[in-house]
Amino acid sequence: MKIVYVVDSITDIKNKINLVKTYFGDKIVYVVKSHFLSIFETFGYKANAVYKKNLAEIIHILLLKSEIEPVLVCYSSLDFDANLLARFRSRISTGEKIVNIMPNYNGFEKLCNSTYNVYVKALFKAKDSLISPKLQYLPVAFVVELLNSHFGNKLFETNPENSSTLYIENSELNNSTKIKTKFNKFALLPIIFALLITIFLVISLAFVSVNYILILTFVCLYFLDIVFGIIYQCKLYFDARFLN
Repeated sequence: MKIVYVVDSITDIKNKINLVKTYFGDKIVYVVKSHFLSIFETFGYKANAVYKKNLAEIIHILLLKSEIEPVLVCYSSLDFDANLLARFRSRISTGEKIVNIMPNYNGFEKLCNSTYNVYVKALFKAKDSLISPKLQYLPVAFVVELLNSHFGNKLFETNPENSSTLYIENSELNNSTKIKTKFNKFALLPIIFALLITIFLVISLAFVSVNYILILTFVCLYFLDIVFGIIYQCKLYFDARFLN
């Protein structure tokens, strides 16, 4: 089994790597986020690949260059401990099923995820499984399938019979399992457009007699602005989970 260790944090990095080696062996390839590279190498490790915003593509290329075998993906930003790794290893068992960890989402997150999955289903005819990408075991048959398509596809829903999911309840661990989108300046555009629409609405009300066509026009503009804003946020979340 090959371990793809994604270094997206250097907190307690040596202890985490040692834990991974203890439970899964030392056949590790390190894929390091570019701004952590110099610090990571001071710990005595060597990066096998470096990424910025194209993590899935980098892992895909890296795996194509070596013998195809089962893959364990693990992120250094996941606050795992010996207990989690032991439970996860027991789930792997014969190694024939995909093994995932599932965060515990609160009510608001579930609502957002439902909306997000409408976007994903519309584009890709499949839903995001919503599992954490930070710890995942992929059997060799699934690895072959991914390398023939795209490695990022590992997060789409699969047949429940072919996977085993470990649910996370610990609040601190649960928080680290989730992917968070970073600030993007283009996410401000819907807010700017909403302000512009409001300005034009105020001006129109001051100089034009109020009628249902005017009101309906501005209602539609607000609605479209909200829809485009939601779509863009869904795109950012999808990119963060599947690509970056």
